[in-house]
Amino acid sequence: MSEFEKLKVVTRYELLKQFRRKRFYGVLTITIIALVLTIGLYKGLNLPGRMQQTIIDQRLENIRGQLPENMLEEMRENILEELEQKGIRDSPEFFAVWATSMGTLAILGAVFFGGDAIASEFEHKTGYILFPNPVKRITLVVGKYLACFIATGVILIIAYLISAGALLGFYGQVPVGILGSLAIALMLACCVISMAFAFSSVLKGGMGATIATLLAFMMISPIISMALSYAGYNPWFMPDRGADAVAATYGVSFEDVTVGMMGGGMFGGMAQASQNPTLSFFVMLVYAVILFGISIWMAKRREMI
Repeated sequence: MSEFEKLKVVTRYELLKQFRRKRFYGVLTITIIALVLTIGLYKGLNLPGRMQQTIIDQRLENIRGQLPENMLEEMRENILEELEQKGIRDSPEFFAVWATSMGTLAILGAVFFGGDAIASEFEHKTGYILFPNPVKRITLVVGKYLACFIATGVILIIAYLISAGALLGFYGQVPVGILGSLAIALMLACCVISMAFAFSSVLKGGMGATIATLLAFMMISPIISMALSYAGYNPWFMPDRGADAVAATYGVSFEDVTVGMMGGGMFGGMAQASQNPTLSFFVMLVYAVILFGISIWMAKRREMI
C-alpha cells in the first residue's frame, strides 16, 4: 500500500472519529443558534439604522458649539450620505458582514478538534498501538490535520449556506464577496488548526493544548494587536486580524465605523489592519505552514515516555 493510500485511510478514520464525537455537533449547534440570533437581531433591532444614528450623534457631539444650530441638520444629512456611500446602510453587503462574521464561530471547533489530535496519543498511551504500525508519523499527523480541517470546513460551509439563504430571502441576491469571505474563513481555520497541532505536539495533555491555543489566539494575540495599534503601528501581521478580515470582502469601511463609534485610537488601527483581506489571507497561510511544520517536526521526534 502506498503512503498516499495510507494517508486516505488515516484521514477517513480520523474524520469518522470527529463526526462521532459530541463536540462536533455541539460546535455546529452553537454556530447555527448564534447565526440565527444574529440574523433576527439585525432585522428586529434595525442595526444599520441604529449604527448610523450612533455615528451621526457622535460626530455632531464633537462639533457641537463650533457651528450654528441651523447648520447641524445640514451636517447630519451630509454625514448620513457619507455613511451610505461607504456601505454603512441596510444592504446585502452590510447584512452579510454580520451574518458571516458570526458564522466564524465555527473556528472554535478547530481549536477543540485539533487540541488533542496529537497529545491524546501520548496522554492516553494509544501511541503504543498506533505508532508501531507501518505508517509514518508524518502521514498520521497530516491525516489528522486533514480530518480536523474537513470537520471545521463542514461547519463553516453550513453556516455560510444559512447566511446565503437568508440573503436570498431578504434581498433576493448574494454578494460576490461571500466567496472571498469563505476563503479567508477556511484559511483562518487552517491557521488555528496548525496552532492547535503545534501545542498538541509539545504539551502532554489535550486539554492543556486546547487551552493554550485559545489563550494564544483569543487573548495573547489580540492584546499584542491592541498594544501595537495604541502605539501607532499597524498590526497587519498578527493572526487574530484574520478573524476580522473575514468581513472585509464586502466593500464596507470598518475603519470609518470604528472611528465613528469608538473615537479612533487603537480601535481604528485594528480596523485598518483588517481592511486588506488578501494580505490577511497570505499572513494566515504563512502562520499555518510554519506552525504545521513545527507540529510535524515535534511529533516525529517525540517519545512515548
